[in-house]
Amino acid sequence: MKLSRMLNLRGTKYAYLALAMVLNIAWALLFFSLVDTMMLRFGEAMQGVDTTLMLGIFLGSLTIGFLITLLAKDRRGPTYGIYGGIAGLVVIVLMTWKSGLLSALVGFMAIFGGINGGTLGEMYQQIQRKKK
Repeated sequence: MKLSRMLNLRGTKYAYLALAMVLNIAWALLFFSLVDTMMLRFGEAMQGVDTTLMLGIFLGSLTIGFLITLLAKDRRGPTYGIYGGIAGLVVIVLMTWKSGLLSALVGFMAIFGGINGGTLGEMYQQIQRKKK
């Protein structure tokens, strides 16, 4: 799907779009809180925090994009994923702006996860339609 089509809001359900954004923001805040708690508890023993942040945000955003796509059922899954990911990106950048490149990497994982989740949701629904 072309990027211009993904960014076009025509045909989307605004309630699901808002839900995707809110869930991505909530996931970013919750996940960062969990990682912060683990770092406080284990201190120097924690290694690979950057990879953990990227993977956790990616998988959370992927899951949210997939679920919203299944709920909306309007063939606009990547749109929900990309806008939800952008909302997550904004929160992540605001929370980690002092980290420089890590901030951008983790933030873009939210967008990439959302797009992939929306695309997977559309593929899953296409398979379900063909079965019927």
